[in-house]
Amino acid sequence: MELLSNKPGQKIIAYFALGVAVGTILLMLPFSSTGRPVLFIDALFTATSAICVTGLVVLDTAKDFSLFGQVVIMLLIQMGGLGIMTFATILIMMTGTRLPLLDRLGLSQTFGSETRARSGQLLKAVFATTIIVEAIGAVLLFFSFRLQFPTATAAYHAVFHSVAAFCNAGFSTFSSNLQGYRHFLPVTMTIALLIILGGLGFVVIAEVLDRAKNKRSRLSLHSKICISTTAGLLIVGTLLFVIVERGNVFARSGMIDSIANSFFQAVTARTAGFDTIPQASLTDLSLLITIILMVVGTCPGSTGGGIKTTTFAIIALLLFNRVKGRHSVAAFKRTIAPHSVVGALNILLLALLLITFMCAALMFFEHKSVPHTGSQGFFMESLFEVVSAFGTVGLSAGLTPKLHFMGKLTLVITMFIGRVGLLTFAYSLARPAKQGEIIYLDEPVMIG
Repeated sequence: MELLSNKPGQKIIAYFALGVAVGTILLMLPFSSTGRPVLFIDALFTATSAICVTGLVVLDTAKDFSLFGQVVIMLLIQMGGLGIMTFATILIMMTGTRLPLLDRLGLSQTFGSETRARSGQLLKAVFATTIIVEAIGAVLLFFSFRLQFPTATAAYHAVFHSVAAFCNAGFSTFSSNLQGYRHFLPVTMTIALLIILGGLGFVVIAEVLDRAKNKRSRLSLHSKICISTTAGLLIVGTLLFVIVERGNVFARSGMIDSIANSFFQAVTARTAGFDTIPQASLTDLSLLITIILMVVGTCPGSTGGGIKTTTFAIIALLLFNRVKGRHSVAAFKRTIAPHSVVGALNILLLALLLITFMCAALMFFEHKSVPHTGSQGFFMESLFEVVSAFGTVGLSAGLTPKLHFMGKLTLVITMFIGRVGLLTFAYSLARPAKQGEIIYLDEPVMIG
């Protein structure tokens, strides 16, 4: 416990692990399911997927879980989106206990903010933003669902999907996810907007709102990179999906429908997990584009996962500046700190290693027992599911529901590491730096 209290990263892991454990127990209760009680591995998978705001499912949320089970899943999504550490901090502050310095550092680490002393204000802003955005989203979705369902049912579906969308989780109370609303723009565009807002992060949203109120206020370099990279990925992703799928899933669709669904695919692939198009119907090239978007993910401090947009942008800027012959990495007339560049490279390397290892493990455990379907082959299916789990996305090419115990456990571990963050996980396991470390003379090594 002493070690745990000295490392905020380990506290974050402990809180998420506790949430998974409680969620697993609740989902295994007889009244959480509509039929026979949920098996341990399926309850563990669902609880992890929910609190890690992923959306990968091994059971049909709409048919296999009762209203109680679905509410448990929604609460886990909400807790995961905000971060269990936030809830724990709220409880500590409500009891009048002063928040320890290390916990305040951990809270700031969770939201990607440099704030140290104003944790209380940060929490209030986070909760206020979440409640307001999710409430507006629920109201907009209610008017759309009311056309198809009774008032109470429409309200429930609206609240569930608004929470899941803003928290970037792909869970749905519809068995076909959002495929039934593929041609209904009010639903898909509302969900897309909620996903984008949740993926920007609370710090970015706060700065944008402050900029709207005060024209003299300036956006930080962090926010500028987040917004520009997000916009670039959405635009490029939309165009690529329109072009690649024009002779496939969009063969019989009009231009507006093709653009709308391509935009939704570009949005949801960056860590939401809702789908209007069956992923198994996409071409291999579209699956590859989706995989790249899933790896990148959303912004730091957001409800989503992935290596984050800032990591992707910094590495891209590093390559661009090196080609230009510049030693520093600059953006928007600002030089990016060297430790940020090193951190971005570390995250990318760790992500690639984790994805490679987990993909190999999944193929090893399931290559003989899972009959794969579709034209993409078992490797593409396995890679797609692992990247989806790592990026806490939730999109599936159809392999996840067919997995057995070890395959599901592999994705559970991947989702958990992907949610708490690679550096948080690595630093929590790392030993403290030794005093008086010996630094040797440097010597160049040929690369390339």
